[in-house]
Amino acid sequence: MTLDATNATISVSTASATSRGWLRRVWAFWMRPRGDRRWDMFLWATGAVALLGIPIVLFVPGSVTLVWLAVLSLPSNSPLSPILPTMFEPVIMEAAKWEPVWAVTAVATAGYMYTEYINWHVYAWVLGLERLARLRNRPSVRWCIKLFGYSPFWMIVIAAVTPLPFWPARILAILYRYPLWRFMLATVVGRIPGFLVYAWFGELLNIPTWILVALIVVPAVMLIAYRLGRGQALFAEGPTPVGEPPVWPGA
Repeated sequence: MTLDATNATISVSTASATSRGWLRRVWAFWMRPRGDRRWDMFLWATGAVALLGIPIVLFVPGSVTLVWLAVLSLPSNSPLSPILPTMFEPVIMEAAKWEPVWAVTAVATAGYMYTEYINWHVYAWVLGLERLARLRNRPSVRWCIKLFGYSPFWMIVIAAVTPLPFWPARILAILYRYPLWRFMLATVVGRIPGFLVYAWFGELLNIPTWILVALIVVPAVMLIAYRLGRGQALFAEGPTPVGEPPVWPGA
């Protein structure tokens, strides 16, 4: 082997090692805990979708609307959802003004289900905490689990298709030990019709953007003010008796 070839080999090896070291540092920085597990997973998931969207937008500029729809689909089903209860529907309606109804429905569903998959694992971890054993053994919770067990699939579908909070169905499914794939299937069956209707209305009515923004901001401000005024936890998702862990912000 010549001297030049040897030097070239050394240079390539050094560059490769440097690249791996840089990637390890980026990965360590990205995965470093910054809060409780639920917030960490939400931030990681949102960042992953945003990073994935950059090359998509660069190579397919016309996909901008669908990319920001995918990114914004995460907060609607995240730790921010308790103070943003009306966020996702106006976002879907705005996107449908620029993209086909079927595409908006597909992206909204994919983004929502991505977050729902993460939520399942985070809720399962929280509900498995030893300090929540008494909560799981409450008579009211056991009664809800028994009722849920009569028809778990359709219970989830009904919860998903209505505008009611979805977290009770998620909690009951986990406590009932319902298979994840069936839970996800029931959720998508229930969610698609609603997303399709909102997208269709968005295309049909062409509601001004400022009204859609107001539909997000006004309820959020009112809810934040109400909870702060009553001294309630800002990100609590519901009353404890149904099964929502009261310790989540600091779990």
